Amino acid sequence: MKTIDTNETSPDSWTLTDRCRLLANALVNPQNRGSQDRLCIMLQNELEYLEATLSQPIPEHRKNLGIPMDDGLFDYADLEPDELCDQCMALNFTLMTLHDRKIKEIITYILWERFEMLRCSLYASGEVIA
Repeated sequence: MKTIDTNETSPDSWTLTDRCRLLANALVNPQNRGSQDRLCIMLQNELEYLEATLSQPIPEHRKNLGIPMDDGLFDYADLEPDELCDQCMALNFTLMTLHDRKIKEIITYILWERFEMLRCSLYASGEVIA
């Protein structure tokens, strides 16, 4: 992990999370497919800053803010079972091709979460049909 200076003029976790969110949205909805590598590098830099700020105390102006209003950037609809299965397949493929132990551990946990979501989705769809 890089050591990054997080003084009072540095962006806080909330600002950095918003930046990461916008970059991730750009990755999902690219204007130019060739820009994805560059966006990933930008996202990695922001994530490194974010990681360093997460251990910082909560700034006074961020306390008691509550959950932000929905800005329409993210679709909160539940994923369909076939979408969850596609994600599980992609995550499993990633696991088979990775060599970094820490990254594999994280991807494994995400895969497990997706299977749990798939399981719940199947039970929920069974209740609707029954």
